[in-house]
Amino acid sequence: NHNVTAMAIVLARKGFTANSYMQRNSFDSEILDQINAGNTEGQTMSAVDSETARASYMARINYNYASKYLVEFNIRRDGSENFAPDKRWGTFASASLGWVVSEEPFFQSLKNTVDFLKIRASYGTLGNTNLDNWYPTYLTITYSPSSGQWLQNGVLTNTVTTPGLISALLTWETIESYDIGLDVAAFNNRLTASVDWYIRNTKDMVGNAPELPAILGTGVPVTNNTDLRTSGWELQISWRDKLQNGLSYGIGFNISDSRTKITRYPNNPTGDLGTYITGRYINEIWGYETVGLAKTDEEMAEHIAKVDQNALGSNWAAGDIMYKDLNGDGRISSGNYTISDHGDLKLIGNSTPRYFYGIDLNASWKGFDIRAFFQGVMKRDYMLNDNPFMFGFASNGNWWASGIEGVEDYFRNQDSWSVQNGYQEENLDAFLPRVNGGGKNLQSQTRYLLNAAYMRLKNFQIGYTIPKKWSSNWGISNLRVYFSVENLFTITSLPKQFDPELLGYDSNNGYPLSRTVSFGLNITL
Repeated sequence: NHNVTAMAIVLARKGFTANSYMQRNSFDSEILDQINAGNTEGQTMSAVDSETARASYMARINYNYASKYLVEFNIRRDGSENFAPDKRWGTFASASLGWVVSEEPFFQSLKNTVDFLKIRASYGTLGNTNLDNWYPTYLTITYSPSSGQWLQNGVLTNTVTTPGLISALLTWETIESYDIGLDVAAFNNRLTASVDWYIRNTKDMVGNAPELPAILGTGVPVTNNTDLRTSGWELQISWRDKLQNGLSYGIGFNISDSRTKITRYPNNPTGDLGTYITGRYINEIWGYETVGLAKTDEEMAEHIAKVDQNALGSNWAAGDIMYKDLNGDGRISSGNYTISDHGDLKLIGNSTPRYFYGIDLNASWKGFDIRAFFQGVMKRDYMLNDNPFMFGFASNGNWWASGIEGVEDYFRNQDSWSVQNGYQEENLDAFLPRVNGGGKNLQSQTRYLLNAAYMRLKNFQIGYTIPKKWSSNWGISNLRVYFSVENLFTITSLPKQFDPELLGYDSNNGYPLSRTVSFGLNITL
């Protein structure tokens, strides 16, 4: 009844990079293209060599008694050359417990309904070196030949740069995780489900050090000074069955959600909205409340007479945004842009995707089979104010948005160039502001906060397996023909030019999503 397994691992890794750059111009002949044939005047050369090393010692022990009580222990000792000698090593441990309740004697009366029931819990820590610099704790000097601004003996002087500040205390980030889960199978394993609830604390995350006076004259080094907490849950449930008429079918559904909150950040005593704020969730969207678009110059003038918007721009006219004065001081501003003084700004959304889900439907009958897989996000906010596709025209003219669907709905009146030249009609009830209105219309605001939830049919496939009594005559044990479509459709309220899966990546300049239609054969000899 006692089962024990153990494992030990020793891992050593070393990385080395060598980068060299050389350039010469003015070659005397097109035939001689080697670098030594070029003119030395104005030549450029540079080289960078870097190396790093990592060592890890790991051990794991698993124990279970009668396949009912499960225990696992892990411990590891990690060392990184990135840190100073006294901060180089970190020890990280984890443990998990499991109880297969369905194996207990008192549970046997329920076995006809519940086939399997397991309760589990775990706790553990792991280390992370979240660094973009291989030498964060060493003073490094950049040497640049012939880069000075003054001549000595007819040549430019060589220069070196003063090294920036470093933190000798920099060390490992620690990721601490708690998890409680439940696995169940019932009705002759036709119904299966798994649910998890977890908390993940990232401690001593690397971030900018507390702000120092500008008289310092150099940048502030990064230190282990930030903590954050991610809490979430996951659910997977599926049903599989086969009817008496031979129809087999399955339904699978999974959903997960998580949110991340900053629990410690010393570089923000005033609560600057542009940085982390202790006690707030990441990816919060702060913006103004929009009254609407002014349809006439008179309507805008009437609004400006009541609410001063000149802190955001000038030359207000028809087709510009009218903002709401939330704090009642008669003017629109962001105050000091802090949590305690944010003027007319308010929390209007959060760009973190929430409630990821997937749906898998499948069925088969007398050789025919069909499958559909959906995925999506139930909740996400997306602000258009910084998107070049949607708003490039607002400050740079019509041509910046030519040919892009969704931007035709911009404000136009009789004074608009496109209306005067007969290209388009008036559009006083437009969604977008006027052309060339400038950045004053592109402020983060409720009008252009979009719902980025979506559902996408990622794959749809239908097939037919030729009966073996036919395919075997051809020396084939299994022959299936199928038709498949990838990305058949997407349901979303976003404008057509946006891919909801690419929002926030590289200004959404991803390659357009393609719909792939294919036919095929699966042959087993």
